[in-house]
Amino acid sequence: EAREYLYEQLKANGYTYLPSGTNFVLFPIRMKGDDFVGKMMEQGVSIRQWKFDGQYWCRVSLGTMPQMQAFASGLKTIS
Repeated sequence: EAREYLYEQLKANGYTYLPSGTNFVLFPIRMKGDDFVGKMMEQGVSIRQWKFDGQYWCRVSLGTMPQMQAFASGLKTIS
């Protein structure tokens, strides 16, 4: 349920993602990774990022629905 919700929220905010069968989802971000992490932290959301082959990526661990809703709210605010 949390994964499908996350997929919907990423799509709604114009992000693509790598489908996952794990407890996390990866998606490319549209700004420098440190900037993205900082802006999400300002929203009370902690995520991980890294740069691979010139592209910044975000790794979001799946959590409870309230945690995923907090992530979605933060993402919407900064997108």
